[in-house]
Amino acid sequence: MKRFLYIALFAMPSAVHAQPRVLHFTRTSGFDHGTRAVSFSLFQGIAQDLGLLVDDDASGAPFSDPQVLGTYDAIVFANTSGDAILDAQQRAHFETWVANGGHVLGIHAASDTYRHSTANGGNTGMWDFYAELIGASVQQNPNHVSGTPSYAIQHIGSHASIADLPDPWVKNEEYYYWEGGYYGPDNVEVLRVEETVGPNGLVNSYDAPRAMSWYRSLPTGSRVFYTALGHAADNYTSDTLFRTHVKDALVWLLEGTTGIPRVDGGSGLHIHPNPASGEVTVVGHASWTGMPMQLVDAAGCVVLQGRLTGERTTFPLNSLPAGIYLVCTPGAMRPIQIMR
Repeated sequence: MKRFLYIALFAMPSAVHAQPRVLHFTRTSGFDHGTRAVSFSLFQGIAQDLGLLVDDDASGAPFSDPQVLGTYDAIVFANTSGDAILDAQQRAHFETWVANGGHVLGIHAASDTYRHSTANGGNTGMWDFYAELIGASVQQNPNHVSGTPSYAIQHIGSHASIADLPDPWVKNEEYYYWEGGYYGPDNVEVLRVEETVGPNGLVNSYDAPRAMSWYRSLPTGSRVFYTALGHAADNYTSDTLFRTHVKDALVWLLEGTTGIPRVDGGSGLHIHPNPASGEVTVVGHASWTGMPMQLVDAAGCVVLQGRLTGERTTFPLNSLPAGIYLVCTPGAMRPIQIMR
């Protein structure tokens, strides 16, 4: 390979901004899942992995000042609920922030927040912008399966948020229903749960296979990702696959901002963890076994090389300085950030 190829691939944008900042927002005026502390702890860990800053808020105060809101690259609506968590001015500031390219991550009850006018139940329609942004309002009566049963979740298409998840992913969860609620027409589905059994012990029409995670890319440059997963506290404390899903979704939301490498959900080549420090696992196709793998620095120099030993091959990184590198295999290339 020619050296100038790698230089082009690693060209940095001419204008960069400060360290990415995320607001973890948990205010509720409806059902409270009680996951604030464990959710914030999870995002603190992810922020440390990715070199982000993350702030926690349950008051809505950051939405009152457009300048403060403008310091955030992404806002996480983490099990928010109800239709009284932001006043009219705060809602207007948020709409402007989205129009200016802000990114949004919604978790579980984020779809039980500001229910859409077309969704069933009372107190709907105060702020349809929000429901249409997130992409859904959960059905009511019933709004989910009973308890947190185990079902298989299938991948739909390819996306960075599911690149490091098993397919199927068998998970215990409070699986939501959308049939009598609102479901956005332009959601791009990435995870779908199999047919479930309703609280009445029957398979109802709303128990049909349905989306559990999706994304949207807006004309403003904003990105939105929502997952209906994340009901119970153990999602945030011990479910490593849930953490991976949320982390990879956040990386996709922030793709291209300072320190966040560009992601690729369709090449068949995946890197875990990314960013990495001590070692990295390259996940590819079994047919690549025995093929060469190279790690190339920003100057185009090969700094590490070896051969793939199967679908998963682990390489040490301890001798390499921090920076952005390119993992090159016969099938694809992926950037990786090494942190120290």
